[in-house]
Amino acid sequence: MSRSGVTGSRPGRTRQVVAVAGAGMLVYIILLVYHVAPYHYNLSSLIKIGASNPFFNPSALEPGLVVFDDPRSGGDGYDGQFFYYTIKDLFMGLRGIANPFRYQRILYPSLAFLLAFGRANLLPFSMLEVNLLAIIFSSVLLWWTIRDTALPGGYILLYMLNIGYLIAVFYDVATPVCVGLIVAASYFFSRRNLWATSAMMALSLLAQENGSVVLAALCLWLALKKQWRGAFTLSTAILPWTAWQVFLWRRYDASPLVMSGNHLRMPFTGMLSQIASLKLPGDWAGNLRELSVYPFMAFVLVLLIVSIHETKKRPSDFMLVLLLHAFVGVCFNREQVWGSTITSPARALAGVFPFLILCYSRERSAGLRILVILSGLLTLMGIVRILLMPSHPFYIT
Repeated sequence: MSRSGVTGSRPGRTRQVVAVAGAGMLVYIILLVYHVAPYHYNLSSLIKIGASNPFFNPSALEPGLVVFDDPRSGGDGYDGQFFYYTIKDLFMGLRGIANPFRYQRILYPSLAFLLAFGRANLLPFSMLEVNLLAIIFSSVLLWWTIRDTALPGGYILLYMLNIGYLIAVFYDVATPVCVGLIVAASYFFSRRNLWATSAMMALSLLAQENGSVVLAALCLWLALKKQWRGAFTLSTAILPWTAWQVFLWRRYDASPLVMSGNHLRMPFTGMLSQIASLKLPGDWAGNLRELSVYPFMAFVLVLLIVSIHETKKRPSDFMLVLLLHAFVGVCFNREQVWGSTITSPARALAGVFPFLILCYSRERSAGLRILVILSGLLTLMGIVRILLMPSHPFYIT
C-alpha cells in the first residue's frame, strides 16, 4: 500500500536533511583525507595520472602533481587524467590530449576550469570541488522532490554515498555532475516543467552520455501516455549533444560516438563471460578487487526482477527509468564494463540510486525495500573498499 503525506513540520524535516547532508560531506572529507594521506595529502593523487598510460604527457603537467609510475600497480592511471589533459588542451592553450572521444564529456572539465579561475595549480582542488558541489546541490533537489512524502530525510544519505559516487569522487571523473543534473531534471519533471527538464538533461549529456538512459525512459513514458508535445519537448535535450558531436567530428575527422565503441551485447552475455573468466590473483587485495564486481552484478539482477514486477503492477515514469537502467546493465559487455572490477559498472549505473529513492518515496513495496537495503550494503562496501585500497608507487613532478 502506498504511503504518502507529510510527517512532522517542514522546517523540522528541513533541518534533518541539512544535518544528513552535512554528515554525508563529513564522511567524504574523512575518507578523502585518509585516501590522500599516503601521497603527502596531495589532492592531485585523485586525478590518477599514470606514467604507463599511452597518452601520458609530462609536458602538460604542472609542478607538484602526483604521477603513478609502476605499470604493475596503478601506473596506467584512470580517466581523471584525461579530463586534466582536456582542460590543458582546450582551455589553457597547452598540448594536452587531442582526442575527440575524451572531449565529448566537456561539461565537467569546463566547470573545473572555471572554479580554478583559469589557474592550472588549482585544478586538483577544483576537479574535486565540482563533484562535491554537484552531490550537495543535487541532494537538496532530491530532498525538495520527495519532501512532501513520508520518507525520512535520512534516505538522502544513501544517495549521497552511493557506490557510484564513492568511486567517482576518488577518481576525479564526471559521474556526480552527470547524475546531479539528472536529479535536477527529475525535480523539474515531477513539476511538469518539461523545458527546464530538457535543459538539465541537455547539460547532463554534455557531462556524460549515461544520461541518455534517463532521457530515453522519460520520453518513452510520455509517448506511452500519448503526450507527444511533451515527448518532443524533452527530446530536444539531445540537440546540444548532437551539435557538439558534429563539431568534434568536423574538427578532428573522427566521431567521438564511434570511438566510444559498443558497450552492449545480448542480455547477460557480458555477465556470464565475466563469471566464466574469473581468475583470482592470489593475494587478498587482488582477490577482493576482482570479486568486487559480483555484488554489484547481483544488485543489477535484483533490480531487473523488481523493476519488471513493479512496472507490471504499478507502472510509473521513474520506475521505467529503473527498468531501463536494469536492462542496460544486463546488456553491458565484459571487455569495457563488467571486466573492469566495480569501477565501470557502478559509475555507469549510478543513475539508478536517485530514482530508487524517488520510487521508494512513492511506494514502499517489499521489492523496493530490498533494493534500498542492497544499495546501503553497496555503500558500506564502497567505504570499506576505500579503506582497504592499497597505495601505489608514485613521484611528484
